[in-house]
Amino acid sequence: MARCDEMREGEVYYCEHCGLEIEVLEECVHEEGEEAEEVCRIEGFVCCGEPLTLRED
Repeated sequence: MARCDEMREGEVYYCEHCGLEIEVLEECVHEEGEEAEEVCRIEGFVCCGEPLTLRED
């Protein structure tokens, strides 16, 4: 699962267990001088105890 700074506009991530889907409407933006690793520390989003999966269409 991608961190928020790796997710791109238009991508859809879904939960393989319950079917929840999340579409990226805007990409993560950092202030000048901020490193993604400093701000985007969470390694992906979780639903039903599992990471969301990128839907490949």
